[in-house]
Amino acid sequence: MSINNSVNSITIVTAFFDIGRGDWSTEKGHSSHLLRNNQTYLSYFENLAKLDNEMVVFTTEEIAPFVIKLRKGKKTEVVIVDLDTKFKGLLTSIKDMLKNADFMEKIPEAQRKNPEYWSEKYVLINNLKTYFVHTAIKEFDLVNDLVAWVDFGYCRDTDTLANINNWYYNFDAQYIHLFTLKRSKLLSVFNNPNFPYKKHQIINCILNNKATIIGGVIVGHKQIWNEFLTVVKDAQRAIYQQNMVDDDQGVYLMCNYLRPDLIKLNYLGKDNNGKKNWFGTMQKFHV
Repeated sequence: MSINNSVNSITIVTAFFDIGRGDWSTEKGHSSHLLRNNQTYLSYFENLAKLDNEMVVFTTEEIAPFVIKLRKGKKTEVVIVDLDTKFKGLLTSIKDMLKNADFMEKIPEAQRKNPEYWSEKYVLINNLKTYFVHTAIKEFDLVNDLVAWVDFGYCRDTDTLANINNWYYNFDAQYIHLFTLKRSKLLSVFNNPNFPYKKHQIINCILNNKATIIGGVIVGHKQIWNEFLTVVKDAQRAIYQQNMVDDDQGVYLMCNYLRPDLIKLNYLGKDNNGKKNWFGTMQKFHV
């Protein structure tokens, strides 16, 4: 598969829905790092919105005007979605699983405070990323061959953008590109035994909230996203059959287990402080 590089840009798909994080306060028993209101997310998106890249944003009627204002006339499609209506059945299924005693008993008590173990809307939205990208490709005549999912709040400061106005990198069109916090290969040849390649390792990561693949950015040629959507559904089904649900990170680990031939794992390394480089995608992968 070849890529037409005449545009040299990547279409960005993202989404934002108010799932009540503004009420996830310590007074209500939540960890302090979980509290983020709509304005916090809009301030993060303000950084991402500075890019000249074409964007498709899925959100609500209340948030749409802010998105349009921040994009300031740049090529942008805004799609209004009512989560509670459109995904009512999925929300019920996820909620039921999060109340499953067998599932909860397997999760260490210290981890149960994380929203992937109690918030059905948090789990739903993180599992819809591939669906949103697929929908954007199907519904709109996107100008670029490469399409990326980027979390609405991924660019928490301007440093994340690495001083670029247009994000582009010549990603190999044969693969869906995922980004890792742990090396998948040793010497770029041998599988890293500490990377969760095996199914039981993936289940362990889900139950213990161990992050290996980030969910904030995914990149692929628009012709390959449909195939990836099928793999994501298979991965979600495989996890559900274990009487479990998870957010995006566990699902993508399962995708890599099911279809390693479709996926390229890109290592993000460490940031300037020597910590896992969660937000280094645009810094490391940019031309």
